[in-house]
Amino acid sequence: MKRNRALKILLISKTLPWQFKGGIQTHTWELAKSLVAIGHQVSILNGGPYRSKTNTNKIEGIQVIQTPYFPGRYLKPISLIAEEFSFNWAVLKWIKRNHRSFDIIHAQGRSGYLLSFNSQIRSRLVNTVHGLINIENQDKKWYQLNYSLHHAFTKRIEDKLYRSAAGLVAVSNALKVELLEKRVIQKPIQVISNGVNSFEAPRVISNSNLSRFLFIGRLHPIKGIAELVEKMDMADDSVFLDIIGNGPEKEKIQKLLALKGLQNRVRLLGEYSNDKIHSVLPYYTALVLPSKYETQGIVLLEANSEGIPVIASDIPAIRETVSQGENGLLCSKDRPEEFVNAMNYLAMAPHDCKVMGQKGKSKVAAHYTWQRIAEQTESFYYTIAQ
Repeated sequence: MKRNRALKILLISKTLPWQFKGGIQTHTWELAKSLVAIGHQVSILNGGPYRSKTNTNKIEGIQVIQTPYFPGRYLKPISLIAEEFSFNWAVLKWIKRNHRSFDIIHAQGRSGYLLSFNSQIRSRLVNTVHGLINIENQDKKWYQLNYSLHHAFTKRIEDKLYRSAAGLVAVSNALKVELLEKRVIQKPIQVISNGVNSFEAPRVISNSNLSRFLFIGRLHPIKGIAELVEKMDMADDSVFLDIIGNGPEKEKIQKLLALKGLQNRVRLLGEYSNDKIHSVLPYYTALVLPSKYETQGIVLLEANSEGIPVIASDIPAIRETVSQGENGLLCSKDRPEEFVNAMNYLAMAPHDCKVMGQKGKSKVAAHYTWQRIAEQTESFYYTIAQ
């Protein structure tokens, strides 16, 4: 196949950014737009309302196909399995009827995990792995039936997809290592990271003596934000923390704030759109991400793209994008007081902040633009399509 041939590409993602704000959704949409920009025909298959007909719309040059599926999330005892399975069953049926229209069929995460059962498409099937189910559920107890059933079933289906796909993509080298070690994958895995859009907003320098830091993410134990909040009474008087996001630890954080009298130092801002996040980033001293585990940490790159340094956990996936003292500071994931000390340091070192932010911006521009990610993905597609 000639490398200049336009490919007909189908991406699969249960939801898109305007339906649910998340990393996989953003990745799918931005990759689709960038593939269209370099000359390919791109469709996205995602979930539509139950009891409706399949609906197709053209949005920014992308054919968005909504296939109806049963909303399994309402089956509370087995909602996790039921929701994913019902969508993937609808995908499997739609692909059976329409697969001949596409050169590449690209499943994002667990969207499309039943496609390994269709032997006709395996030579064209690509799967991007955004995370592993055993990592996501590592803090769950055996008696949490919904999670236990979801884990056991999904791991088997994931493994079958990994073995059947013509090509696998991991969003970081750390995730690739986990796949090779924990899933014993017997095929090459291409590392293609997430990309970043820079909104080119100018950095805003505050005239006050206050330094505001920002956390963006799900309020979940794996993000480590509750432990950081608990140590915020160690922060200098000039240091403040804002939290954007929602999740199961929101109530715990609210109780910590009341217990320690930190309501004026730490603000829970709720969920923001991606555009709004980028509009407020230039007002912050640095972004903080005290995660126990990440497959990449795309929010760190988004902060760097706006010239904002980061304070992040010293874990393998994050070390791929954050270098100590260059575009941010790295701290032990098990010592939240290190994050507070780093916040105190940057509050007193505006010059270092500025230099790290500038280096981060240059790093993102050189390695993590969506055009670059799309070109890497295109090259991988050609090896599959040939």
